[in-house]
Amino acid sequence: MPDILSFLGRFHPLFVHLPIGLLSFAILLELLHLWKRDGFLLKILPLLWLVTAISATLSAGTGYLLSQAGGYDEEILGWHKWGGIGLAVLTWIIFLFHALPAFRAMNRGVRTALVTGSFVLLLITGHGGGSLTHGADYLTANITAEKSEDNAAVTKITSLDSADIFQHAVMPIFQAKCVSCHNPKKKKGELVLTGYEDIVKGGKTREGINPGNTASSEIFRRITLPKDHKEFMPTDGKRPLTETQTSILEWWIETGAHRKMAIGKLHPGKHMADVFNDYFQLDRDAILAYQADPAAENDLEALIKAGYQVNAISKSGNLIEVKFNGNGQNKPDLSLLANIKEQLVWLHLTNCGITDEDIASITKLTNLYKLNLNRNKLTDQGAVALGSLSKLEYLNLYGTNISDSSLQSLTALPQLKKLYVWETKVDSVGVASETSHRKSLDVVYRLEP
Repeated sequence: MPDILSFLGRFHPLFVHLPIGLLSFAILLELLHLWKRDGFLLKILPLLWLVTAISATLSAGTGYLLSQAGGYDEEILGWHKWGGIGLAVLTWIIFLFHALPAFRAMNRGVRTALVTGSFVLLLITGHGGGSLTHGADYLTANITAEKSEDNAAVTKITSLDSADIFQHAVMPIFQAKCVSCHNPKKKKGELVLTGYEDIVKGGKTREGINPGNTASSEIFRRITLPKDHKEFMPTDGKRPLTETQTSILEWWIETGAHRKMAIGKLHPGKHMADVFNDYFQLDRDAILAYQADPAAENDLEALIKAGYQVNAISKSGNLIEVKFNGNGQNKPDLSLLANIKEQLVWLHLTNCGITDEDIASITKLTNLYKLNLNRNKLTDQGAVALGSLSKLEYLNLYGTNISDSSLQSLTALPQLKKLYVWETKVDSVGVASETSHRKSLDVVYRLEP
């Protein structure tokens, strides 16, 4: 198909909502006219049906062009396509019934049947479009979710020895980020990502996963491209994979892309062990004894509107995890965190321009058990100020500008178990000197696989 027609087809999502609204309004006015004969409605309806017919035709035409790109379930596409064409034709017929005297004189029951038919076609066509876009089970996915070996059932992971690398770690990532566009009903790029064999096989371009080699694994290449690249996945403005999700997929491929293997048996290094501990929230039990009153809904909504990601740690304790990734460009409004300081126990502020001056706001969050400040502009001055967070068990300062000068204050944190300082000015000599009296403290000063 010529590029210009393919380009025009991409306007279908823009046009498709217009006839839905117009048709719904036209049907409502038809019902009002049946209930109460109103001459004013008879003057409005012809124009309304004309505009509806034109918009329905534009929607059907661009939809047809879009369908030529392929990658959709043929059965659902067929119903959706002919439903859209039928709806466009029907709206033109109803317009003629209003506009032309010869049609207007016909039996009123015929027109009522046509309007009823347009409503039924609207439901069928709309449902087909939703199924093509989001999957056939989009409406019922949360109600009728079925468990299978490739559909990672919600499982309580108690240790890395009980977690299967593919079923419990890798497959949930594909389900969360990829399968809405790459499933048996919607094979975008001829790529299906609902099971191990299909993931490895890949799509029409090349194999999806090459075990042991991320460089030749097309899926990994796509998810790590610049976001503005035309081949970047996920597409269409969907939220990209997080650093944790990308790290897990990279490690899975490099260790052989196993179909069944306990994570513990693959012997992850310190870095990846902590990535998985965080992913499965294995260290959350340490804070479950702490209870807080529920946070105010408007405070949580304000955080979300400001770009924060807010997660519940436990159902009963009202404990909260908050994340913000500035991607080196955006800086969060830290003042909003003060409103939930009683509930906030995990805080992740990644690459978002946090400086020593901002630490004063963070040290007011006295219930923090976990704090991640990696890739921010912190120096020893800011790191030393963190010494007032007495509950802190986990502190990540990798990629900052701290040095051995702040180690004494950091290692003095009474509950600290993990301290990450790789890609900083901290060296092995300083770590050995300051941790000799803290055998329970693990300081990671260089990245291990």
